[in-house]
Amino acid sequence: MVEIESYMQRLLDRLRQEFGGRLVYVGLQGSYLRGEAGPSSDIDVMMVLDTLHIEDLDRYREIISGMPEPEKACGFLCGKDELAAWQPYEIFHLVQGTKDYYGTLRDLVPAYTRQDIVGFVKICAGNLYHELCHRYVFEDAAQNKTCFPGTCKQVFYLLQAAHYLRTGHYAATKQTLLDDTSGIDKEVLQLSIDLKNGGSFDFSSAFALVFGWCRGILKENF
Repeated sequence: MVEIESYMQRLLDRLRQEFGGRLVYVGLQGSYLRGEAGPSSDIDVMMVLDTLHIEDLDRYREIISGMPEPEKACGFLCGKDELAAWQPYEIFHLVQGTKDYYGTLRDLVPAYTRQDIVGFVKICAGNLYHELCHRYVFEDAAQNKTCFPGTCKQVFYLLQAAHYLRTGHYAATKQTLLDDTSGIDKEVLQLSIDLKNGGSFDFSSAFALVFGWCRGILKENF
């Protein structure tokens, strides 16, 4: 694992040197931000330039190749104008789930409303519902079980937004969200955490749990 503050400072220094005044924003996302990173965790960084060209992608890749553990680097690269035109339903999670290291993200994104957050929840729940049904019918049982933990990675972000709509509280970490929820929400989140950590599971009961929870989210009147 990297020491994330040292990593971010080193990366920021290199980005400033490479892009100069074209650098608009740098932020940290994901498990390192939440304090949940493990040895295999990705390092999620967001970078915004005044205008993003293909050549800039090449330059960013070269910078990352010189950073510690480059194989774990990932993130969100964007031009300033494209970010300003982004779909509002994704902005809630983007702003809440990103720590500013250079620039202020809120100043660069479009405004969003409660209805946009509802839209995020419904779209994510619909995508999860479709994926669950599709894999169950069109993949063999062994492959379906193998893919199920990856499918459940969506649970945290979906429940995070749904919980905010219900309570007005943004639970920034999985543990906070787990402590704040109960019933089927808590069961599904705990299952997704266990699956991420490589825990064993009974596919039939796990599938029924997530499928039923997803149906409920889709029908909920936020």
